[in-house]
Amino acid sequence: MTPSADKNTSELSSSAAQPISVHRAFVYSASAPGLGEFYAGSRIRGLVTAALFLFFTVGLARMLFVILSAMVSQIFGSLTGTAPSVMPQVPFFSMGVYFFGLYFIWLWAMISAVDVATEQRQRNGGPPQASVAWAAAISWLCPGAGQVYTGSRRYGYLLFAAYLLGLLAMVPVYIQLFHSLSDLVGSGQLSPHNPLAVIDIVHKLITRVDLSFGKLCQASVKYVAIAGTLVALRQGLLEADTRWSRPSAAYGAALFGLGWLCPGSGQILQQRFRLGWYFLAGYIGTTVAVSVLLHLDFITVPTADLLGWLPVAIKLSAMVAAPLWMLKDGKMENAAKL
Repeated sequence: MTPSADKNTSELSSSAAQPISVHRAFVYSASAPGLGEFYAGSRIRGLVTAALFLFFTVGLARMLFVILSAMVSQIFGSLTGTAPSVMPQVPFFSMGVYFFGLYFIWLWAMISAVDVATEQRQRNGGPPQASVAWAAAISWLCPGAGQVYTGSRRYGYLLFAAYLLGLLAMVPVYIQLFHSLSDLVGSGQLSPHNPLAVIDIVHKLITRVDLSFGKLCQASVKYVAIAGTLVALRQGLLEADTRWSRPSAAYGAALFGLGWLCPGSGQILQQRFRLGWYFLAGYIGTTVAVSVLLHLDFITVPTADLLGWLPVAIKLSAMVAAPLWMLKDGKMENAAKL
């Protein structure tokens, strides 16, 4: 065998021996559901996921085309006076099934790809991957996938199921929103001659949607998923990592940005776990309290808007506190060296 042939054989064997990248599998599935699983070695699962995603995509696109065609016909009919100014009938159940199926398959593709890639990597003897940036991104896009990424497979799928329940709880909320807007249009209250009144009415409806149980459930599960993933990293593979306590513009910006993404995550990265969970509990608790008061009619929407600054203040405090603690730790470390 020639030297060039030996070199090609060694390159092929080394490339084949490279472990599966969980990060790459996640990106593949987020971009094209099923591709990440196919890349990680589960080809049948990848093909099934891709086929289901295509099925729900075509069904939802067809449904939206029919609805938009009916709405356009209704608008032109009302302008010419041949049809009354009412909203057309919308097949909520069918559209909800297609939308939920599409979104579920997209989320499932991501968590399944992370699961398959992690298992395949462990089976091939590859070292576990640990990245704060990737963990936060994975948990943000698909709550529960971050726990699978850090090895807590069962806990990850529980969070994934809780997030889907929050999504299901949003279906009747959006149906009620559509019916409310339809009734307002039919009664003439949404008149273009009084745009300020229209903005006020729509704002009140959207505020109640944003503070609904399903919306808060989704947001809370996402925050808990991000925080839990970062805790697992800091107590596991990144336990001895001291970079997040060293003064640096890059780490300060990262702490500030992660605090915006999930209140308390900056403190968790600095291994102030209790303080981080306090910030997160305060943020979620104040938001839930405002929601309960609004839906029980103890407060009005303007008051809810005013009280909504409480969780914002908690988030800003968490965002600013983490870089300040980093600077303080850096000064203490320098003083100890002197």
